[in-house]
Amino acid sequence: MRLLVALISVTSLLAGCGGTDWEERWSDAAGKVVADHVVSTSAPECVDEAVILYVGWPLGTRFDTVDQSRQYVRDPNGTLETLGSLDTDVALPAGTRNTGYHLGDLQLWLGRDARRAAYLVEGTTVERWPRLTEPVGCV
Repeated sequence: MRLLVALISVTSLLAGCGGTDWEERWSDAAGKVVADHVVSTSAPECVDEAVILYVGWPLGTRFDTVDQSRQYVRDPNGTLETLGSLDTDVALPAGTRNTGYHLGDLQLWLGRDARRAAYLVEGTTVERWPRLTEPVGCV
């Protein structure tokens, strides 16, 4: 039974955002790889299935500490405290724009609610990742 639950969990994680390799480097609209301290993702080992997106703020600026970035999270288990909830099947709100940052086919979009959420778009799939209330200490 545990094996079945584990397989279902892994499958759902890979289905969301196409099985993206979160340790890869993000690129800008011109295809140039950006520094990890501008936009990056990581999957912390201490939080099962979570992926954290770090965005230098204001958008495009370098952050030297986690406190200088905004952190959005894909946490399907709801383990972390966030400003809202993960939505893996959502329409882009009016006014949301493509930032130009992308990880393969996965695009980062932000809207008027960027203080609370970021949108990750791959093809016709749109996910709303809520912002973390506190940085995760085990990354």
